[in-house]
Amino acid sequence: MVVGIVLGTGMFYTYELNTALGAVATEDFDPEAARDAIAMAPVDTTPTTIWDYEAEEVAAGVSGDPLLEIQATYGATVPPREQHPTAFGEPIPDSVFDSYLLVGTDASGFLADAIVLALQPTEGGSPIMVSLPRDLYVWNQCKETFTRLNTGLGGCQGVATGSELLAIMVEDYTGIPIDHLARINFGGFARLVNAMGGITVCVDYPTRDIKAHLEINDTGCQVVGGDIALGWVRSRSTEQLKGEEWVQVVGSDYARQRRQQDVLFQLAAKATKFSSPSSLAGKISAVSGSVRLDSSWSFGSAIAAGWKYRGISKSSVKRFIVDAQNYRTSGGAAVLISSETFTDQLATVWSG
Repeated sequence: MVVGIVLGTGMFYTYELNTALGAVATEDFDPEAARDAIAMAPVDTTPTTIWDYEAEEVAAGVSGDPLLEIQATYGATVPPREQHPTAFGEPIPDSVFDSYLLVGTDASGFLADAIVLALQPTEGGSPIMVSLPRDLYVWNQCKETFTRLNTGLGGCQGVATGSELLAIMVEDYTGIPIDHLARINFGGFARLVNAMGGITVCVDYPTRDIKAHLEINDTGCQVVGGDIALGWVRSRSTEQLKGEEWVQVVGSDYARQRRQQDVLFQLAAKATKFSSPSSLAGKISAVSGSVRLDSSWSFGSAIAAGWKYRGISKSSVKRFIVDAQNYRTSGGAAVLISSETFTDQLATVWSG
């Protein structure tokens, strides 16, 4: 579902698109084999850089690290599930969902800035969509410790690609095997929005985020181009001008996730306006070089999935927000930890 939106939101399955699709890079993707390879390889001790320009956002009100108390009970060696039980989901058979992971990467291409999981129940029913916080503190099998989820795109040197390691980390957290993954970088997203004619943004006050390079001076609803759209979906330090004072918007991170999903639905709606494969081919060629697909997904399958879900509406998709709390690790990093398991949170919208 999601890859079709990213690659032009409606890639048709006819020969006119072969040239554009040929420019889409692929990456090895076999999470199960990669998991086995990581288990056999030495632990990757390369330091993980988890501090970034947004780290201070989750620093306020963080809790202390409960690991010391757990160690007093279990000894120095503490099983990962005992350290952070809510970081692991109950296993769900692969046959239950068709699962798609959409990733928006930062400028480096090695950190996930946006992570959206889309699930289609195989027995029928409404699709499910959830944004996974990039700062979520989850198990990293490669390093045999907990790290932020977004560091998975760095891969596991010599044994797992970035797509494979990120998928493994999501699988451990959700309990759901990942079937397909696609990622697009900042530049590609901006070009995609421009190619599709922009998106609509609505604000009640002048809005800015200096860190995300977002500045919207006019109030009300307006069509914006790729650069503003990129700042809009990335903003986590959103401020609004109320009177003569810039005021921080409470709950910016959750608002950010909603904005990301809403933009995907807008792009999906725009795909219905294309009447032929040739009319869309030029649009896709503008962003194909910024997209990377997993190697297990053929172009034909991706195109079919994209066409099936073009024009999908928000009301037809079940959505929920990961309930997480601010947390300070023993090393001093500000991260997020799930308040309950993903399995329990998924149950609020899915009764499989």
